[in-house]
Amino acid sequence: MDDIIHLLSDAVANQIAAGEVIQRPASAVKELLENSIDAEATQIQLVIKDAGRTLIQVCDDGKGMSFNDARLCFERHATSKITKADDLFAIQTKGFRGEALASVAAIAHVEIKTKRAADEIGTRLQIEGSVVKEHAPIATQDGTIISIKNLFFNVPARRNFLKSDATEFANIEDELNRVAIIHHQIGFTLIHNGKTILQLQPSNLKQRIVAIFGNNLKDKLYPIEQQTDFIKISGYIGKPENAKKKKSEQFLFVNHRYVRHNLLHFAIESAYNQLIPEGHHPAYFISLEVNPASIDINISPTKVDVKFQNDRLFFGVLNASVKKAIGEFSLVPQLDFDYNQELDLNNVPQNAPLKVPTIQLDPNFNPFSSNTNHPSAFSKKEARGIQNWDNFLSGIKATHVEATPTENNPVELDFDENAEDNLPSVESYLIVYQKYLVVTLQNQLLVIHITRAQERILYDTYLEAIKNKPITVQQSMFPETITLSAAQSEMLLEINDEFKKLGYDFEPINRNQFAINGTPSSEDENGDIQAMVENLLDDYKSNMMSYSVERDKNLALSLSKQKRALIKPLNNVLEVNAFLQQLFATILPSITPSGEKIYEIMTEETVNKIFV
Repeated sequence: MDDIIHLLSDAVANQIAAGEVIQRPASAVKELLENSIDAEATQIQLVIKDAGRTLIQVCDDGKGMSFNDARLCFERHATSKITKADDLFAIQTKGFRGEALASVAAIAHVEIKTKRAADEIGTRLQIEGSVVKEHAPIATQDGTIISIKNLFFNVPARRNFLKSDATEFANIEDELNRVAIIHHQIGFTLIHNGKTILQLQPSNLKQRIVAIFGNNLKDKLYPIEQQTDFIKISGYIGKPENAKKKKSEQFLFVNHRYVRHNLLHFAIESAYNQLIPEGHHPAYFISLEVNPASIDINISPTKVDVKFQNDRLFFGVLNASVKKAIGEFSLVPQLDFDYNQELDLNNVPQNAPLKVPTIQLDPNFNPFSSNTNHPSAFSKKEARGIQNWDNFLSGIKATHVEATPTENNPVELDFDENAEDNLPSVESYLIVYQKYLVVTLQNQLLVIHITRAQERILYDTYLEAIKNKPITVQQSMFPETITLSAAQSEMLLEINDEFKKLGYDFEPINRNQFAINGTPSSEDENGDIQAMVENLLDDYKSNMMSYSVERDKNLALSLSKQKRALIKPLNNVLEVNAFLQQLFATILPSITPSGEKIYEIMTEETVNKIFV
């Protein structure tokens, strides 16, 4: 029988490696930028066409390469960074595996022009699918220009899995930001389809952060500095009150390399315990410098994950350092208007008599009392929904309803297509925990998640506005100005037409600033419009990256999430009935646009199970 094991060709081996190293255009961008940094470049220009599908070009003024090196750098496992295995424990450079350029050359058309300052003439090399087409001397400038064209041209399956241009370009911007923040001493320029998107001059760390994320972040950053025998911590953290629901402003670097590490991330976030709302995340831009021998960055081909020899030690130091910075810069409000001097032991005179604390009770207290003069009685607002408690369950029949809701498929009420017209009115209701609305409807007990229902109502309203019925814009007498990052500005310009149909009139002033000329006439926009737009764009970008969704649906979903908690609470039966009419007039009243359950029908069987 013939032998069946054989060696793979270099071309096939490189394509397999490319599947791990080059997953999308942003992966190629990361590798090229890191090569330029290792080449000691002071200015790097990144040129992108069609979100990297057509062209990815990186130009730098680094050291350049010789004629032979220009050819060898595309061979697999060819590198100038290490010579022996022990070098892996003292790595100071970005790339060292010798896989990136070989992987890129296997799946794209690559051209490189390079020249060292000491050489009179440079080198040009062209490779297509690992096959060298040209290798010749050429007159060119000092440094290196490398162009990647037609990425995945010979791997159509991988090319078909790429997402929209907007999503892929957003990934490219993220990779550039990760490199540019920590290497703030280098100038970066980003050009997409002939338009300059970002131009960063050499600066310090804070200036670089502000240049990328906008001037509004300038006064929200406080330095963090700590140095021990085994670690140096530096960078900036954000104020607790500026925490966001998205983690878009969280960057952790180890030895000038962007990394992901769940334990260290938890060390930072846990320092903000009790300081930020649940579900929010603080901003941080933190750099750790440690002995290279104490970490392993070779645990994944992309070198984004890192492993520490002593995770707990680094966790403790980082957590304590963040807490110290929060205290040092008075990030926690110091004024306490409930302060009682009698409880301050430091102010008690030396011979003063001690007072025994006492508690006063009101034996006549009745929380359901209608006597509003009583200091303990409910106010009208607090008592809403309770006044008809005796009649609350009167509409429910004693017969068993044959309906069993499931967690993912709540039972739909039996309404016809004109439910908004035929929906019976409720006479009483109850609001529980300021979160759930409990009503009896069509002889059934409903528990409705209020904010989720509001999200569904808003989503349908916004989607209809974008497609058919634009919301009226109320022009502002004194337009407000917002400042965004370059990436956010590009995103806002992209969806500006849809935004106007939703009642928002944004006018660009310059590359990063917009004037708010108008807001929806039906809404009270006294809130923080800057924060609203930032959070909305973060949601929009997150939805865009997580799954494919049409632009109008993405915007409607993002805005409905932002606005659902701002709707005024339900104060009376009229408002409750209007709310129910709106909810059951939507396309799918049982779940939110993002797939969360909105209401639960409490059948007799469901209630019985509680008392089993």
